[in-house]
Amino acid sequence: MKKIKGRCLCGAISYEVANAFEKLFLCSCEQCRQITGSAFASNLFVSIDGFEWLGGADDIANYQVPGRDISKSFCKVCGSGVPWASGDGTKMIVPAGSLSEKANVAERIRIFTSEQPSWASGLEQVSTHAAFPD
Repeated sequence: MKKIKGRCLCGAISYEVANAFEKLFLCSCEQCRQITGSAFASNLFVSIDGFEWLGGADDIANYQVPGRDISKSFCKVCGSGVPWASGDGTKMIVPAGSLSEKANVAERIRIFTSEQPSWASGLEQVSTHAAFPD
């Protein structure tokens, strides 16, 4: 199985993962929006057996939402989201934006769309630009 790499923004944390992601969840729940500061979290799920830290494991901090099965791991240096193990320890949850290469994903699913903010609706109609507009 081909492996691909990922890292945090500053490069302090890096990892390698099997490029065989079971699911990509685009989650619009209130907690995922708050934890990412965006319209939704984009998390890939993969077997923990196909995951390996390459460097920087000591630079990882974790926040667990009290009373919920929601957590966030991030780089202590730059704050970027980095992978974390599922509660049962069988999967790694990989923030899609932390990958440095294209991911092979079996299934993409939008969840908690009922909690999506109104400003995040209809984004396919918003004008697009390859860089900052003039």
